[in-house]
Amino acid sequence: MDLTQQWLASPAPGLAVKRTRVEYRLDGVQLEVDAVDCNDVAFEKGAPVRSFPSWRLKRHYDGYHWMGALGVSIGFESLTERDCLIELDRTPGVVGVASQPMWIRWTTAGGLGEHYPDYFVRLDGRQAVLMDVKPAHQIDDDVRAQFDMTALFAAERGWRYVVYDAESPIRAANLRFLAPFRDSAISENSPKLPEGGLPLSEVASLFDVGSKGYAHCYALLWVGALEADLEQPLSSKTIVWERSA
Repeated sequence: MDLTQQWLASPAPGLAVKRTRVEYRLDGVQLEVDAVDCNDVAFEKGAPVRSFPSWRLKRHYDGYHWMGALGVSIGFESLTERDCLIELDRTPGVVGVASQPMWIRWTTAGGLGEHYPDYFVRLDGRQAVLMDVKPAHQIDDDVRAQFDMTALFAAERGWRYVVYDAESPIRAANLRFLAPFRDSAISENSPKLPEGGLPLSEVASLFDVGSKGYAHCYALLWVGALEADLEQPLSSKTIVWERSA
């Protein structure tokens, strides 16, 4: 996942935020502060500010996804959010993730507004990333305006703001398949492949580990040391190549 591709805000002309408050839950305590006082809060260690409601015939899936890189389970409210967490789990530099990390409440000349972003991500080096998850076809004018306001809030903090809007069932299925191999033993160096790569079956045979060759390939694909077109179903014929510089 590319956490540098930020949402490009285009707020309505003349929109001016008079005041912004942030509500969050940390160490079992519900807190609310002015936005200027929240820059250094460890939101990645916080609890969700709202529960995941359930009701009969609910159309959205919710649950918890185990993030092996962090050793924690993080909540999701849709399959798209689960796919986002899977992507984050294999993204280098992610050291913390929290779901429903805060309420952002702002006052403008036009009235009051509020939003709870889906995720707060902490990167090594202390860089913060605020994230929302919404399939592209569901981003209407109202949602776009809300995201614009959130982007401005993040920019004022020096944070990044990313909207995950991808919907790729094949990629998601491939990553769900690869995830259990994250802990497979990986040799220090991946095999040297010719330009243009090799079929997965041939790459697996390059490992001197017998029947575990495929597991090594899957682990390397998970961490990104090897690459393949994950928009196509994985098979023994899938072409695999070394990660580019």
